[in-house]
Amino acid sequence: MKNHDIYIDWELPGQNPYKPLLTRVITAALAAEGVTIPCGVDVLLTTDEGIREINLEQRQIDAATDVLSFPMLELAPGTPPDGTGEDELDPETGLCPLGDMVISVERAKAQAAEFGHSLERELAYLAVHSVLHLLGYDHLDEGPQKARMRAREEAILEELGVTRDHFDEKLNAPLAPAASDEVPVKRCGMITLCGRPNVGKSTLTNALVGEKVAIVSNKPQTTRNRICGVLTRGENQFVFLDTPGLHRASTRLGDYMVDVVKKSVADVDAVMLLVEPIPNVGGPERELIEQIKKLGAPSVLVINKIDTVEKPQLLAVMEAYSKVHDFTAIVPISAKRRDGLEELLDLLATFLPEGPQLFPRDAITDQPERQICGEIVREKLLYCLDKEIPHGTAVEVTKFSERDNGMLDLHVTIYCEKASHKGIIIGKQGSMLKKISTMAREDVERFMGTKVYLETWVKVKENWRDNLNLIRTFGFDERE
Repeated sequence: MKNHDIYIDWELPGQNPYKPLLTRVITAALAAEGVTIPCGVDVLLTTDEGIREINLEQRQIDAATDVLSFPMLELAPGTPPDGTGEDELDPETGLCPLGDMVISVERAKAQAAEFGHSLERELAYLAVHSVLHLLGYDHLDEGPQKARMRAREEAILEELGVTRDHFDEKLNAPLAPAASDEVPVKRCGMITLCGRPNVGKSTLTNALVGEKVAIVSNKPQTTRNRICGVLTRGENQFVFLDTPGLHRASTRLGDYMVDVVKKSVADVDAVMLLVEPIPNVGGPERELIEQIKKLGAPSVLVINKIDTVEKPQLLAVMEAYSKVHDFTAIVPISAKRRDGLEELLDLLATFLPEGPQLFPRDAITDQPERQICGEIVREKLLYCLDKEIPHGTAVEVTKFSERDNGMLDLHVTIYCEKASHKGIIIGKQGSMLKKISTMAREDVERFMGTKVYLETWVKVKENWRDNLNLIRTFGFDERE
């Protein structure tokens, strides 16, 4: 199972010494409550003043409380999410977004002194308390609900070795790498993922890697460059090449994207052709199959979005493609729901040649952080804007620097092709640009693991998609 994504932000001076403790406690609390799917939990460790501000903003209460919980899902106590409910899984990350918790470290210190136990014990209690809130427990009454929640808190803490008289120091030890991480890589291979626009290539790449390395949108032609996603599991290192969708180009940028697809199908160890569950082989798929035949490498037909069709239609899709090409294997999946991904990885592992790893074990992409941050901004443009405007936009990162306190200064220029488009991107009194920037900043902070100061500007560059110099300036180089 994929690990939970527990993001811990620290607003106090110095380094955060409690990340191992909270990571282990939250993970254990989720396991004790029967949560078996990977979840996302955001934790903010702040001061009394910081939590007071949040109380004022979110609850209209002027008080510095010890902990706040903000659930994302409506759950009944004792009924953990299983990934089958509506909106339980984030289509981009494959995680169940449980919600946010905020803890005042200053308040926790005061309460630890009052009760006569360690700060670590108090933080562990507050974390378990908050996790139960995220899972639907409540203690607003003085009856059965409160008693049930208290009983679960004590049971989970006791199982962890945390009581009023004892604290297991191992909970606060540095996080050690998993045993599998110590196994040397023996096999490493390049695997291309190709298909027509909007079939879910970037969603699948992110799901396989386990992190967001490619931006996702319901609009076609989201990916413009070849994006490399890296997954190292035990003795195997997979290098996935996510390509733009093969389409009929109408600009020089489009020509470049089509060329990237064709080059990416050559000189790799295996190719995945991703298709939708439609029992008809279209023109783009036939063109890609011809490229695959010339390569002669193992080829896998990956049928995505199987959760949208009945089994008879899926069999018809397999039959239609089998008549066109003798694929090495056919694997039905749902990248959004993560169905069939383990079977797909097991199959792809058989195609990896023996050889040393190409990337460090903890690498997830070959893209520089600067480029990923720019792509995140472009993703929010795609999300917030309609019709042709997003495809006429480009993003350039003009400043990417870290302050002494760890905060990232990120300056971004958004280019569009018409003055009328600039007005739409900025919006009335800057509302649209503010929305785009806020969404982008939040995602960049999650990716970078630090606070971000983001400034955005919008400029007009008419017909830039047909200007080779501008295409290269914006990071696309047809000479690659």
